[in-house]
Amino acid sequence: MRKRSLGAGRRRSERVWLQRHIAAPERMQNTRYTVWLHLPALAAAWLAAAGLGAAEPLKLSSPMPYAVFQRSPANSSRIPIHGVAAAPVSRLEAKVTLAPGYRERVDGRSSEFVEIARPASREFHAWLEAPAGGWYTVTVRALDAAGGVVAEGTVSKVGVGEVFVAAGHSFCSNFQGDRPGKAEEDRVATCIDWSTTPPEHLAFRHADDPLRPGDARRASPWPAVGDVLVRQLHVPVLIISTGIGGTTVERWRTVAENPSSGDSSYAACRTTLQRWIPYTGIRALIWFGNENDLNQGPTTEVFSDNFRRLITRARADAGIPNLPWVIGFDAYDPGIAEKIGPVEMQRRKERIDRGAQTVLETVPFTYDGPQTDDLGPEFRRVDGDHFNEAGVRQLGIRFARQITRAFFPPPIPEPQPPRETTP
Repeated sequence: MRKRSLGAGRRRSERVWLQRHIAAPERMQNTRYTVWLHLPALAAAWLAAAGLGAAEPLKLSSPMPYAVFQRSPANSSRIPIHGVAAAPVSRLEAKVTLAPGYRERVDGRSSEFVEIARPASREFHAWLEAPAGGWYTVTVRALDAAGGVVAEGTVSKVGVGEVFVAAGHSFCSNFQGDRPGKAEEDRVATCIDWSTTPPEHLAFRHADDPLRPGDARRASPWPAVGDVLVRQLHVPVLIISTGIGGTTVERWRTVAENPSSGDSSYAACRTTLQRWIPYTGIRALIWFGNENDLNQGPTTEVFSDNFRRLITRARADAGIPNLPWVIGFDAYDPGIAEKIGPVEMQRRKERIDRGAQTVLETVPFTYDGPQTDDLGPEFRRVDGDHFNEAGVRQLGIRFARQITRAFFPPPIPEPQPPRETTP
């Protein structure tokens, strides 16, 4: 009588168990492969029987993927943590982990779990202090009274870095190039698409044009600006574009001071400052929108007064009395020059530039943006005014340079004392 091998008996037992408890009989033709396919189910069943099942997932509504939180002078920020658990939570812990591909202490710094709250309820609101950098994966776990992990949740692509709102006319919006652009760096983010009705829930995405709530459907300068800043600063960058084509400084000021006017030029910027910025924080507002005032040709005094009042109103709407403004110089439009002649065009340009310079000299926390009028026809679209792809790349370099000069100047070399006793 032949003896049956021990291995054959084990395989038969495995097949019988699987047929009874997991898989349909018609899928049991190859037991060896089926056991491997069902190892996760076998493990889960064993852990459940032993009372060691995996922690239930936490439902996290904050942070969100591609969210960037403005870093402080201490080079860190508080990440808002909000969510709900299936049962009341005794203690809440969280940490950040630098995503694969990024360098520790260059692109950020991972942390260990720290306690952030003791909510004693299902819903929780808390803050996690995190160093500048990213992308991070944020891990939040809930503990019971005995210290056991009962629930856990993660959110990927969360950053601590730089946040900007862009405002102005079509140069600021999606009128550049022949097609939508996109950031080359993954760490350049923007908000979800919305144009007229603000979304009920905030959310973020990679900076692919068209950037909203700005209008039009081609390219904007801001993915290129973000690319340069990310490469220089090694932190994620969030830019929300609120530009509206065809608008002027005077029109923005009028709508800012009269919210019920029904004009849309400043409305999206106001909503961004009031709804999004309290959540993300902000470094500065970037203004790129002087050129259309060439049509009216205001005096230096009128232009600077409109600009000053617009800044005052925007700071009040943001609830930030010293909100920095970076002001770009643009007064180029050849179409206007054809209508009014080159001499009058130059007079109007000089008045607008002097008006912008007056604002920079008299309004605190305003900073020089780039001069762009020297970007001639080789940097312009076929319309002769808006920027082509080469122009967009130049805008990225120039705005990033001015932002770096304003907020991240290089250290000043120490003065050298005398070293010799005799000349």
